[in-house]
Amino acid sequence: MKKLFISLLTLGCLVACTTKKSPLDQYKQLTETTIAQLESATSREIVDSLIADYVEQSYNLLIENVENLETDSIIIDLFYMLSPEQKENLFATVPAERWLTEGMASIEKKYKAELLTAPGQPYIDIAALKADGTPVKLSEVIGTADYVLVDFWASWCRPCRQLLPVLKELYTSYHPSGKLEILGVSVDREEDKWLKALEEEQLPWTQIRDQREEPYNPGDIYGITAIPTTFLIDRDGKIVMRNPDEAEIEAILAGK
Repeated sequence: MKKLFISLLTLGCLVACTTKKSPLDQYKQLTETTIAQLESATSREIVDSLIADYVEQSYNLLIENVENLETDSIIIDLFYMLSPEQKENLFATVPAERWLTEGMASIEKKYKAELLTAPGQPYIDIAALKADGTPVKLSEVIGTADYVLVDFWASWCRPCRQLLPVLKELYTSYHPSGKLEILGVSVDREEDKWLKALEEEQLPWTQIRDQREEPYNPGDIYGITAIPTTFLIDRDGKIVMRNPDEAEIEAILAGK
């Protein structure tokens, strides 16, 4: 988690503005400071606390300087880390015309997709191909068990690969009784790496790969901005949770 966060911050780190106290310059300094602190963090609790503080301070910086056009770059860089409440407030605060530029328009599209696939909403159908070329739709999987867990992942994503043993345990415990089905949706761009990962992981549930083909473009439809991202969907097709942890999934399945 720590290495992934550092990589994302480093890739997204912004060039300092010439004005020392500009929002961009403050954001860059905050990012650099947080990265340095994460490098020396000695526990997951410290990492989580540092990340939470970073997001909160960055968000406050955005709100305090929301009329400054420079903050568009910060929004694009930070948006995927914000809470649903922070995102909602940001969209209510930033002038509508600002969301028309290319980068901001992409963020708005993802946000609208998130709202349409939020807990409580009905699932939206997606489709992609299995490794053997067979097409699979989510609608074909919904209803085959009490709950379906849709797992967006990639072969190159370490946290995604670390999650797979957890999902295997859940699948072993709850699939035979009809309580759980899983659909893996890879966002790998390179098919050979995806196939290699499937061979290594030996996953017992259906796997498809998002090839970004309309009209069933899974990643865009579900507003995926980071992976792993999972959705728990009930037998009636209602999205129950987004990114539930193992304990939350077990609590739901055990209570069914």
